Amino acid sequence: MRRKTFLGRAAAALALPLAAACSSGRPYPDSRHLVSTEAERKAYLQTMLQKLCTEIGPHPVGSPEYDRAARVVKEEMDKALPEVYLDTFEFERWVLKGQPEFSVAGQKLETYPGHGSSGTGEPGVTGVLRRIDDEGGVPFAIVDPDTDQQLAYVTLARYGRAVPLPYYSFKKPVKCLPTFNIGLEDRRVLEAAISDRTIVRARSLVGFEPGTRTANVVGSIPGQSREEMLFIAHLDTVYSSPGANDNTASVIAMLMMAHAYSAARNDKRLTFLATTGEEYDKLGAIHYAERRKAEGTFDQIKYLVNLDSLTWGPDMKINTADDEIMRMISQIDEELKIPGTPRWEGTDGFMLDGLPFRSGETRAVYVNSDGYQLQSLWHRPEDTAETVPADCVEIWYRLFDEYVKRIMAI
Repeated sequence: MRRKTFLGRAAAALALPLAAACSSGRPYPDSRHLVSTEAERKAYLQTMLQKLCTEIGPHPVGSPEYDRAARVVKEEMDKALPEVYLDTFEFERWVLKGQPEFSVAGQKLETYPGHGSSGTGEPGVTGVLRRIDDEGGVPFAIVDPDTDQQLAYVTLARYGRAVPLPYYSFKKPVKCLPTFNIGLEDRRVLEAAISDRTIVRARSLVGFEPGTRTANVVGSIPGQSREEMLFIAHLDTVYSSPGANDNTASVIAMLMMAHAYSAARNDKRLTFLATTGEEYDKLGAIHYAERRKAEGTFDQIKYLVNLDSLTWGPDMKINTADDEIMRMISQIDEELKIPGTPRWEGTDGFMLDGLPFRSGETRAVYVNSDGYQLQSLWHRPEDTAETVPADCVEIWYRLFDEYVKRIMAI
């Protein structure tokens, strides 16, 4: 994907009525009162879910809705942090235009095109469905029965009903063949179509808009030393979902931590990064990492915590390759008797938005969750504010509030 970085541009370049400049140098704000008790944190969670999910709805990267969400997050960071700015850049935005269609012998199936894939054009594509041996794991393709040419990819949902799966999920480049996701409940229909050589028709109209501006939201509390702890949570959603669990609740949890440490004077710098474009192959995280390298401050990032879907259940799924950090988190959980059970996933913490920050100098943790069997909401329109379990946010908050305190003491 072609991207232009604009490291020197002011954040006013974003199409938002937002303050442009970094607010460095102003007095330290103090917003600790917003999250000082469990009841206040629960109320804060509900208020922010209302603003970011219910009122805005889906907010994919580059959309006007994402700009509104970024404005809300920046306003919250301004309440808590002395340094806040928009990290702005341009990219080529993918846009779905109109209702997609997928039918087998005239029977319409629910479908979502994969964001980043090409469109079919107005007529759509018509052919037969075949299993394919694809290196990226795409199971089916619509094929021209006369020429054997592949006309479109067909993928299956991971958990239930149809969802958009991006091009990179299947090791494809942007603008790959049109890609249609079908729900697991319709797999038998697809299998029968293959067996019977039934005619399949699919249609999606998409556009690519170069020069679209978007921005990460970044806020920091300076430290006494050059060492820094970076929190990351992606703010963007897929186009089909308000993304309350993936990943708005995690962004709100991160904002709680920013409020909790408001007015603090710690040894290490604390930075909070709400990224754009995680659902579009980590665009925002990549851009911010490149910015830090260009500024010569990348090596200051010694600790990284990436929050992603903290509210699928009370069992925090901890990914880190650092044995000392694993022991520390286990000890915190035992001492504080926090509900749920942390689970070690056996991978390092440089996953998804954390990947651009991989460094031998950085100790990374990636946190997900499990336990409430809510994954069927993933990337679905039903992932609304009302589905978010507040106890999961509280579990993460208690665990990592103490984690920050202990890291600051190292």
